Amino acid sequence: MAKETRAENGREKKNLIITGISGASGTIYAIRFLKVIKEMGFESEVIVTRGAIKVAEKECGIDLVSNINEFSFPVYMEDEIEAPPSSSSHTVKAIGMAIVPCSIRTLAEIASGIASNLLVRTALNFLRTRSRLVLLLRETPLGVIELENALKVAQAGGIILPASPGYYHHPKNIQDLIDFVVGKILDMLEVENNIYKHWGEDSTQSQGLCDRIS
Repeated sequence: MAKETRAENGREKKNLIITGISGASGTIYAIRFLKVIKEMGFESEVIVTRGAIKVAEKECGIDLVSNINEFSFPVYMEDEIEAPPSSSSHTVKAIGMAIVPCSIRTLAEIASGIASNLLVRTALNFLRTRSRLVLLLRETPLGVIELENALKVAQAGGIILPASPGYYHHPKNIQDLIDFVVGKILDMLEVENNIYKHWGEDSTQSQGLCDRIS
């Protein structure tokens, strides 16, 4: 559930999650993430790269921006440097930022502090202010350079979250695997959720996808 809009001391609680979508494979994670946080009552500002638009068309056959507009979230393109998320005085109002998915190029630019576009500039704001930044890496395999960049971001306070679904919750279909990853992103943003069975929670006795292996 989304947090209440007001804290006990009368100050408004944060209800904004900034979402970045870069040109890595995995558009389906971004769409599901936005749908879930919308249903939970959160607001979001979405930053989209040109690469993300091309990948969304290739993978899902969708116009990414039009799809996001259905959630009534503001959408900013990567070259809109004047947009609100470019300022740390704005990003401190957010619960955190998730880049879903995060491309290797975006990872490298964040690790190097190269604010070449709105997406990277916004991510750097979260690192500067010690706020939550989650990078959903989907690329595989990862070489030494990518691992070093991931380490640099982690040392700066970012959270590196590979799109690696678990199976202990006995997934029955692809939707369950996607929800596991999306749920992990929410966990890292400290947003309570029940879209997947967390470790230790009651689960079905079925072995899920394992039942279908021949």
